[in-house]
Amino acid sequence: DPSIEPEPDLPTRTILYYLGADNSLYTESKDKIEALRLGFPGGKDHLVIYKDSRNESPELLEVYAAENGENQIRVIKTYPEQNSATGETFQRVLVDVKTSFRADSYGLILFSHASGWLPKGTLTRPESAILQMGTTPIRTYTVAMDGSDELDLVEFAAAIPDHFFDFIAFEACFMAGIEVLYELKDKTDYVISSAAEIVSPGFLPIYPEALPMLYQSQPDLAGFAKAYFDFWNAQTGDYRSATITVTRTAGLSMLANWVKLNTGNQVSEKDLFDIQHFDRYRNHRLFFDFADYHGRKTDDAGRNQLASLLNTLVVYKAATPSFIPGQLGFQINYHSGITTYIPQERFPSLNERYKDLTWYKLN
Repeated sequence: DPSIEPEPDLPTRTILYYLGADNSLYTESKDKIEALRLGFPGGKDHLVIYKDSRNESPELLEVYAAENGENQIRVIKTYPEQNSATGETFQRVLVDVKTSFRADSYGLILFSHASGWLPKGTLTRPESAILQMGTTPIRTYTVAMDGSDELDLVEFAAAIPDHFFDFIAFEACFMAGIEVLYELKDKTDYVISSAAEIVSPGFLPIYPEALPMLYQSQPDLAGFAKAYFDFWNAQTGDYRSATITVTRTAGLSMLANWVKLNTGNQVSEKDLFDIQHFDRYRNHRLFFDFADYHGRKTDDAGRNQLASLLNTLVVYKAATPSFIPGQLGFQINYHSGITTYIPQERFPSLNERYKDLTWYKLN
């Protein structure tokens, strides 16, 4: 019998950086790529960047270690003009990455504007009101956007094979919602996300030093999140603004069961403004702290159970004392690491769309 050659060892990890910058973020794409180039640790691992920037053809790029030891970038594939904010495009890119960069495990970092679970066009940003105050708004990254098109959460999740990613990191706003986490619970083991907005330049300052943490055999997600938080917590004024969470998805079903069993007491709409929130609007709230809200609907025993469940799910969480307080911001007195939407009479269309989510269907 002919000898059987062993399969070559696969790279430890391939990370896809999905850079959706065919929008107002296009000016940041070059700096993001440079920071990633500096941070890539090389070896058998892969760092692949899908870049769709304004007035340029989308490209699939690879960061690799050249013979002189310096990290360089090469173009793997150029795509025809396409809408990067669709599940079809994301799935196409994912297939290309799986085919060309096989690995033991995969991670995803998604950078773009985002609005949590909210349907396209729902999230209004506070910049216009801030400009009326005579202040230049702090830039934030409010799943992917292409022009005015937004990648729908359900569509995004459907494009990912089950149990494919070891982790998904959102360099984007409002993605720590239970709705987002539950939609992705069968797609990834861990999620790095923010309850509030992400202040520009986001993860960029930490990529050169912290990116190697994501390539450890057991990715140091908490270390990466802490590096992000420490950077922004060291800033001053309104720029000292950050929330970050690392969530394990394996126990989310237990959390859903707890919610089903602990819905006895209701919170009236007039009391919603007493609940910790993470958005900057004058007259309404859309992102509330999960534990602060659900803890009000149960007794002490129920709150203890909730705290225990969240301790098993939330690997790491951190928040600054306030969030952009000088620009319609807020104090952060309570941060469980996860947010939730609360249906309200004033938002009938939004309430109806909420019913499309897996989280709602199970509760």
